[in-house]
Amino acid sequence: MSQTPDAYHQPVESPQPKPHHFEPADAVIPQLGNLTASVIRSFDGEVSSIPDILKLTLGEPDFATPDFIKQAAVESLARNRTHYAPNAGTPGLRQAISDYLARRRDLHYPAEDIVVTEGASEAISSALTALLHPGATLLYATPGFGLYRSMAALTDTEAIEIDTTDTDFVLTPDALERALRSVEGRDAVLVINSPNNPTGVTLTADQLRALAEVVERHDVTVLSDEVYAEISYEARPAPSIALFAPERTIVVDSTSKNYAMTGWRLGFFAAPHALSAQLLKVHQIHVSTAAMFTMDAAQVAYERGDESIDRMVAEYQNRRDYLVDALTGLGYTMARPSGAFYAYVEVPPIFDGSSYDYARLLARRAKVAGIPGEAFVSGPSRYVRFSYAASLDALHEAVNRIRRFREQ
Repeated sequence: MSQTPDAYHQPVESPQPKPHHFEPADAVIPQLGNLTASVIRSFDGEVSSIPDILKLTLGEPDFATPDFIKQAAVESLARNRTHYAPNAGTPGLRQAISDYLARRRDLHYPAEDIVVTEGASEAISSALTALLHPGATLLYATPGFGLYRSMAALTDTEAIEIDTTDTDFVLTPDALERALRSVEGRDAVLVINSPNNPTGVTLTADQLRALAEVVERHDVTVLSDEVYAEISYEARPAPSIALFAPERTIVVDSTSKNYAMTGWRLGFFAAPHALSAQLLKVHQIHVSTAAMFTMDAAQVAYERGDESIDRMVAEYQNRRDYLVDALTGLGYTMARPSGAFYAYVEVPPIFDGSSYDYARLLARRAKVAGIPGEAFVSGPSRYVRFSYAASLDALHEAVNRIRRFREQ
């Protein structure tokens, strides 16, 4: 239908905007709706109010940071080393980490390819922020540390969990091959965590070599979470997949477990040269830099801390031997941990309920707290994780309480 020129000048009635009250939550990115709070932290908080509770919940070494490391921090403060450090870390610390990796782990990353971070968690989150994107895929074995799943959700990346329950918690080449074939043609990032949190299972050199062959065939980038590599009871330290696929592996580690420095928040990633500068950009955006005096203390730890590591690992092994044998004697089933400081215990078949239900029952009736297995898988679980980063006296008391609970 034709219109006269005057028709263009007729007043047009604009729709009235609907009133809208802005809430701060309106500005939050949609991916955050897929995130949940840490089950480990939330359950630990839930049971902390129970009177006389004995907590075997957090991966927190009960050892004090060795005195020579603390003294190095004191001396650094006395020299007023309290200003901004270089973004990638002090040259002395980066060289000390490079020397430590070569000396203890047979891994050869030059200091320029090492970036010091705010703990291993920031190293993992910065590296995965750089690598993940919509259309990419993150693969990891489950049960596994919940941060990997959270980073996939935060970056709107598909996560593929490879269930290892039926293979004694070992990621096999066949399982990895099947998972990678399902996402052929997409950018893929594989997380390897060995020794594993929560199972304590440690991959052997032969197993890692076989996985590296699959990784090379499918052009996969690997993030190797090695925070428990030193806490290994058979191979010392645990082998790294970076030994077999060095040009595609980012190694993450920290001072937290090795030197009982959890509160110092000092970690690092070591990456192939083509990647390290790119990952550094994300680290700069996330935190800029760690504190200089903590770097000075960490430098001394990496330079002089070998004996401290060995002493603590010997004690962890004593605790492992006691707790696993005692719980097995009470009728519990678990894979014998060969690393880290966790026992991943199966809920008794006679119990009709989830691992949450069983963990709550233990906390209320036995006054012993572990972490429900739902913290380490995206669905239901029939396992509870107990940390033996606690004194032998505490472990003896925990076993006695569980024994009385089982006899009720």
